[in-house]
Amino acid sequence: MKLPFPEKRIWFNYSLLVFVVFSMFFVSFFPLSWHRQMYDWLFTIIYLNAALAMEKYRKPILIVAVIAMFFELGSTWLDLETISFISRGLNVIFFVYIVFNFIFMIARSKEVNAKVILESINGYLLLGLVFSLMIASSMMYDPTSFKFPETALVYSDQVNNFSDYLYYGLVTLSTLGYGDVVPTMPFSKSLSVFTSIAGQLYIAIIIAMLVGKYASQKNED
Repeated sequence: MKLPFPEKRIWFNYSLLVFVVFSMFFVSFFPLSWHRQMYDWLFTIIYLNAALAMEKYRKPILIVAVIAMFFELGSTWLDLETISFISRGLNVIFFVYIVFNFIFMIARSKEVNAKVILESINGYLLLGLVFSLMIASSMMYDPTSFKFPETALVYSDQVNNFSDYLYYGLVTLSTLGYGDVVPTMPFSKSLSVFTSIAGQLYIAIIIAMLVGKYASQKNED
């Protein structure tokens, strides 16, 4: 029996969650020399799953996802700084759009179900990915914008390991703030503050919407 697309979409949400979680929490267990290619291919899969998980404008989003995918892979193959900047910019714009779409889909939903919960989690994790990409772009623009621990420099001549940016982005998004990575420039300090505020606002807004919908659902029952 062929499933209608709305029912298929939840499986794209599940798949998106799996690959985002893997890219954030498990890539770091592999040898450092594998990381760049692993992130490239994982981002490619994440682009496609995120586009297919959308309710509206799937075709235009899918086209943007394919363009971003080629820039992401091209930045590795050609190793050109200009392409890397364009790739990071496209990544940020694409994922910001996806996060806002998840928020709108949650707001439009009439009940709290598995799909809505998945969209909430994916939106939060992708928001962490957005800020990690912004941190990576900051380091490309000015390698002194963030001061990483000396131990990070043991593994690379320059701090260009995306897992370091993911670590700092997620720690700041959750306002945990260990303090081992320090923003040193005015723009990097502003980015860090914006990351922490955005993380708290997302949680507050999403929880308020979910609780409101769940309470309304209970009253109707």
